[in-house]
Amino acid sequence: MGFGLAEMLAQQAAADASVRPSRAKQVLVVYEEGGISHMDTWDPKPDAPSDHRTPYRPISTSVAGIQFSSLMPMIARQADKLSVVRSMTTSEAPSHPNACKEFFKGYRFNAPLDFPDIGSVVTHVLGTECPELPGYIFCPGINMPNHVSTTGFLPASRAPWKLGTKSLGENLSDPNWNVKSLSLQPGLSHRRLDDRSKLLNQLDQSPSAQTNHAQSLRKYYENAIDLLTSPSVQSAFDLKMESEKTRDRYGRDHRGCCYLLGRKLIEAGVRFVSVTVIQPPEHVGRPGTGQPNGVFLNWDHHEGIYQNGPCGGPQAMKNQERYGLPHPLMMPSLDRSLSALIEDLDERGLLDETLVCFVSEMGRTPRVNKWGGRDHWGRAMSIAFAGAGVPGGQVIGATNKDGGDVVDRRYTPYDYAETIYRKLRIETAARLKKPDGRPIDFTDGGRPIVELF
Repeated sequence: MGFGLAEMLAQQAAADASVRPSRAKQVLVVYEEGGISHMDTWDPKPDAPSDHRTPYRPISTSVAGIQFSSLMPMIARQADKLSVVRSMTTSEAPSHPNACKEFFKGYRFNAPLDFPDIGSVVTHVLGTECPELPGYIFCPGINMPNHVSTTGFLPASRAPWKLGTKSLGENLSDPNWNVKSLSLQPGLSHRRLDDRSKLLNQLDQSPSAQTNHAQSLRKYYENAIDLLTSPSVQSAFDLKMESEKTRDRYGRDHRGCCYLLGRKLIEAGVRFVSVTVIQPPEHVGRPGTGQPNGVFLNWDHHEGIYQNGPCGGPQAMKNQERYGLPHPLMMPSLDRSLSALIEDLDERGLLDETLVCFVSEMGRTPRVNKWGGRDHWGRAMSIAFAGAGVPGGQVIGATNKDGGDVVDRRYTPYDYAETIYRKLRIETAARLKKPDGRPIDFTDGGRPIVELF
């Protein structure tokens, strides 16, 4: 080791030097829960064995030599703006909470410390350029992210603002949907709220109101008033202000509304936005999870990944039909909404300074199981990036013929987290500080994905 150490350190320094300064000012994470099959999306395997193969053939993209699944024709036309990492891996025990936790924190799921969310760290270090809104927002915030999200050793003020109030999500396509925490209490009009604010201003002229503690409370009060009364805040959540063409391009379903709201929050100046999606069952006219023949519309496709209707699998045995619906029904919504988001951010000039990350917590097994589905798989998966100086039109890393194992440039969620910090020009070598002053690494040994710089 002594003889090789100097060369190893030189190689590491060269890798760090190759990470050029980025232009990222904001981050938009699109997190699709459940674990998307990489063979049916970013990493098609037409030569896989017959019991592994998807029925959906690869198609050409806007970049010569790069192919995506035929389930993604609209995204394929945006390939020149995307970098796809086909060599991502997750935890060795790929459960949904474990893998989700790694992507949201950049630390091993069983790390001995409770590390904060990446979004919490970013807003703690950089603050936000939109003082009227929190710097870290879940849009709308559902299920797994709600369970794993913590601020760790950072103050509670670094927690994400969760726009939704239901654990399994809300239907943003409902015309009556609104951010409940922005609604005034019953009987409290905006005029009455204004009168209260004026009265408080008069009371705050007293000497007792000039103490540091009182001034601190005053700051939080003013932030709350801004949230409730600011026209710019209200417009950031009002999808009706968008043109009919834009609404149609994203899609009028829940996913399209979530993605569009994510873009509006980035446009409003929010530092870190996480779009989290589970489609409501009413979109397909089915009962919900926990009900007879119910569905849970995420990507946890243990059964019937290509077949509609009852599958007779493990979920049916629990008096539910399945998790998710087959790819031919779910993928068109994803294809439309994600391609619209990339296209829209680019046309508005927001893509240059916004790092867009498309992630799911794991891949799916190469082999199709006896229920016609694919199970959890952490050894290989794909994620995608766009914007903030990310070179478009490239594929990073590779898996073997059946998509089961990484054979070139293996990356981890810790590398993903390090990449986000570096794109935002956060000096991770300086390390974070716990309240007792002890330094803590920003990631669990992560290295930046150098091909993205």
